[in-house]
Amino acid sequence: MDKILRAALYIRVSTAEQAMHGKSLQAQRECLEAYATANNMVVVGLYADEGQTARKELKKRKEIHRLIKDVEAGLIDIILFWKMDRWFRNVSDFYKVQDILDTYHVTWRAIAEPNMNLDTRDGRLNLNIMLSIGQNEVDTTSERIKFTVNNMIDNGRLVWGEKNIGFGYRIVDGRIEKDPETEHIVIDVYRHLMKYRTKRKTMIYIQDTYHINFSYSMLRTMCTSEFYIGKYRDNDHYCPAYLTMEEWQVIQDINRSNVKTARSGRSYYFAGMMRCPECGCKLASTGSSSIINRKTGERKHYCYYHCNKHLLDRRCNNGYNYSQNLIEEYLLQNLANEYRKFIGAITKVQDKVAPTVKKRTKSAIIEERNRVNMLFQKGRIDYDYYEKEYEKLSKELSELEEVAKPVVSYAHIERLLQGDFIKMYNKLDEPGKQAFWQSLIDYIELEGREIRAVYFK
Repeated sequence: MDKILRAALYIRVSTAEQAMHGKSLQAQRECLEAYATANNMVVVGLYADEGQTARKELKKRKEIHRLIKDVEAGLIDIILFWKMDRWFRNVSDFYKVQDILDTYHVTWRAIAEPNMNLDTRDGRLNLNIMLSIGQNEVDTTSERIKFTVNNMIDNGRLVWGEKNIGFGYRIVDGRIEKDPETEHIVIDVYRHLMKYRTKRKTMIYIQDTYHINFSYSMLRTMCTSEFYIGKYRDNDHYCPAYLTMEEWQVIQDINRSNVKTARSGRSYYFAGMMRCPECGCKLASTGSSSIINRKTGERKHYCYYHCNKHLLDRRCNNGYNYSQNLIEEYLLQNLANEYRKFIGAITKVQDKVAPTVKKRTKSAIIEERNRVNMLFQKGRIDYDYYEKEYEKLSKELSELEEVAKPVVSYAHIERLLQGDFIKMYNKLDEPGKQAFWQSLIDYIELEGREIRAVYFK
């Protein structure tokens, strides 16, 4: 009697196939189990990739990886599947797995296609023809889908489900438009965020004001998704915008600074702006308070900035606490002087940079890309040429947008210094003062215990 082989059953069906042709996992399983019994095999494992295509990247087919691990563990002698297109439709991935099977002397069998095998010349020929044709079919479909999606994006059409639409938008006739029920809330979110420059306070304000389930993740999306400036991929007018490009840059600046509001009620004006002059570690905020009125319990808060590397494990020798009051006092007295030094430094740098020459306008590049799309759609150019030209034009457009970024203007600082900004500043509350400095200063360079330079936004 022949040796009983340990058989692994691999079954796969994509969602579309099951809906259209009824190629269910259960039907494949029953067929394979009957075959194993009739051929003196014992089933030692079932591996099912549901909703996956055989052209899917190998790393995304989890059951294939589990099967390979069991092959390497010496638990399997033969793999059974219904047809070759259940196993692979990708030539390179097929042979990657086949090398592993050969190493551990594991064979396979497509029970509905006995002419597909690696044992005979005709079997290998049939196998390679089938894999090549299958891969070509799927690649052709993929190219058509990619072209269709790009065309939909260029024309402002929806290319994903409604559940992925950002807060403040809705879908009407396959296009994204502002939701009139939440539009005013989105505007208020950005207004509050640009005024106080703290995401936590903005989130709490929206929750308390409108009594809605407004989460931090929703706010984070509003600070990072280009939908809110009307852009998606290469289409700058994909949907209605809530922000201008200038406002978007302000939001990005706030998002990068990531100013936290202390639960103690203290406002750290210069959080994230300074690094330890000795080790380069970003200075952490800390504070203390004392009672100044025993009858009312009123307290005065003191804010400091220190090096955590020194405080936590003594890896830095800088144990100095930088007083917020002293930094504030210095900046109020020397803001104009620091600004002049800053402008003088960047002017020297800009003078050394040669101006960039633009070869084509943005509209000309977009027009050329639309022409390439039309030629491909009419079948006048093949996919390889289309893909090459489309990528080249998209890269040129991206480089042009990078060059076209507006030169940073510091006119707002000059207007501030021309007026009595100290009088205005003294009228601000603690969060207002924090927002003032966070919107004005990018970085404070320290030297020992002194301020060496101030860099403005």
